[in-house]
Amino acid sequence: MDCAENMGKNIKSEVIAVIIARNEEKNIAETISSLKQQTFSINKIIVVNDGSIDKTGKIAREMGCIIVDLPYHEESFVGRPELAERWNAGLRIAEKYNPDYILILGADHVLPEDYVEQIIRRMEANSKLVVASGHIKGEPYSEFSPRGSGRIIKVSWLKKEFGSLSFPVCWGWEAYILLRALKSGYEVKCFHEIESETRRHTGLNKAEYWGKAMYALGYDWKYALGRCLLTFFKSPKAGLRMFWGWVRHKDVERTDIAEWVNRMQKREFWRRAWRVVKHAGRR
Repeated sequence: MDCAENMGKNIKSEVIAVIIARNEEKNIAETISSLKQQTFSINKIIVVNDGSIDKTGKIAREMGCIIVDLPYHEESFVGRPELAERWNAGLRIAEKYNPDYILILGADHVLPEDYVEQIIRRMEANSKLVVASGHIKGEPYSEFSPRGSGRIIKVSWLKKEFGSLSFPVCWGWEAYILLRALKSGYEVKCFHEIESETRRHTGLNKAEYWGKAMYALGYDWKYALGRCLLTFFKSPKAGLRMFWGWVRHKDVERTDIAEWVNRMQKREFWRRAWRVVKHAGRR
């Protein structure tokens, strides 16, 4: 597709979508179709066919996508550093086309037709905003935590931070990107009013990996324990697994922002505590 002026706003930025798909023949066509129907032109759609043994790759290829075929692997890499390597296989292809933005999308994620336009318009209006997403219906919402799937990233910032169009391969890499942006003085945002849907909601079966990620990212113990407890109230098994992953971290290396994250969370904790004391719990 040629880059078009969208909705009379003269936005000429180029966007490439990268999808990871593993045995997604039931979902991939609808996800790709939602990209082709966007009011903002998607220049290329790259599908990383992560060892699928069904018709995922065939369907995506027939729909005109660029396919990156990876070898079959039995274990799921969801929540692990290896998943970043899978994304990077697609990002290496995307880099050749020199896009302005990258859209990261799960194979079961269907976007409303104006999703990309609404987010790009906001990012173009705010030079500090480098990572943004809409809100996935039925999932937790935080203004400063763009969702993993549906995330749009400014390429110039990503290259500046990491030297190339690639993600860091570490525990907690999705959150690492957001924290790295904040540490460098940039902004990230999740827009609640821009909604989309996925076939599968984020589950708690990888809670142990989240625990490992908290250690790698340098979470202050109060934040880590609080997250474990909140998860425990939803699923005692998942909460315990998250706690286990946090305290059992022999195979986990701290990231280069761990000390900054720890200091930031401590400051934020005491800032909130003082506000509660000062206002007697009232805003």
